[in-house]
Amino acid sequence: MVENISRILIDFNENKKRENLQFFFKHKWKKSSGELKKVIIYTILFLSLGFLPFFSHKIGQPAVIFRYGGFMFLGYIFLLVYQYFTTKNTTYKLIEQQINDYTQQEKKESSIILNKEVITIEDPFNTIGSTWSRTNYKIIDQFLILNVLNNRLSFIFTKSEFKNSDYEILIDFLQKYSKLEN
Repeated sequence: MVENISRILIDFNENKKRENLQFFFKHKWKKSSGELKKVIIYTILFLSLGFLPFFSHKIGQPAVIFRYGGFMFLGYIFLLVYQYFTTKNTTYKLIEQQINDYTQQEKKESSIILNKEVITIEDPFNTIGSTWSRTNYKIIDQFLILNVLNNRLSFIFTKSEFKNSDYEILIDFLQKYSKLEN
């Protein structure tokens, strides 16, 4: 049975924190990889219409437009790939910096305070509260992604980070008061 107010303590684990944040980065980029797939398909289509002899003789002058369009899409592909790698390097450096900041703190535990109206997440640096109407969650593999403030801020947890039945208590509150994201 879920109580009206619960406080869940989460000890800091450097490896788990790193794994959670790296998973979230990969998850976000995987969601946006659909755009890259579309651009690759358009590039192949435009370049084939512009350069294959069978197509370029049949359509004539518009083949030049398809060639230019294909090269523009090709440039966009390189831009997306470049953006991925620069963002990955920057994000991983920020993850390491955040973990170093955590290890230098005396108080290394975080807590989640749950009640009927709000969820509050506290760590050594921040305290963030959100009403349940602005909170949703998603479970992917062993990761629980908790989105607060209308998806503007996300927290990533795994069951192994919690003690005893704290994970089940959190899931009960989430199922009862927030919404499951597809």
